[in-house]
Amino acid sequence: MISTEEAKNIVVSTLAIALALSIASEGLGILSQPGKLVYLISLFAITVGIGFVLHELAHKVVAIRFGGQAEFRMWIQGLVLALLFSVFGFVFVSPGAVYIYAPKVTKQQNGLISLAGPLTNMALSLVFLAIAAVFPMNMALPLGYGSVWLFASKINVWLGLFNMIPIFPLDGSKVFDWNVAVWAAFSLLFVFLFIY
Repeated sequence: MISTEEAKNIVVSTLAIALALSIASEGLGILSQPGKLVYLISLFAITVGIGFVLHELAHKVVAIRFGGQAEFRMWIQGLVLALLFSVFGFVFVSPGAVYIYAPKVTKQQNGLISLAGPLTNMALSLVFLAIAAVFPMNMALPLGYGSVWLFASKINVWLGLFNMIPIFPLDGSKVFDWNVAVWAAFSLLFVFLFIY
């Protein structure tokens, strides 16, 4: 179940990241083009938003399965950094995290909770690739992409790959701490999908 506060945090984080990506791809001039800005924010909110929201909800579902309570909370400083870096054409994506409340979580359970998010991005990437093969939807997109579905696929691979970096508080640090072989296998798979 998603609380009202959690839903608000997810929506604000998604829109802030969509705005940051819009500025990073088009520059600050995009703010003076309302029609194009709305188009880009909508595009990024759908492609990144789906990946972001399902990534975080995957953490929550697995944490609850292990007997914990979990809710997403946005990180205001991370959202501000994303907007600041976007001016220079780069987006620092750390909008928030799922906070887990559990009396006892083992290292393995923590690793599996953390891995659930990137694996969700990997699954979404493959789903979007399949959709692209069956139903190509081409239009002018930022970052040189023509297909909406290929763009969504690549964004999800990027989200998963970024989160597998083994630096705290990213998911990869907890997966690495639990099982280096599992971390290496999925990280290499993400790199392969990113290059492909």
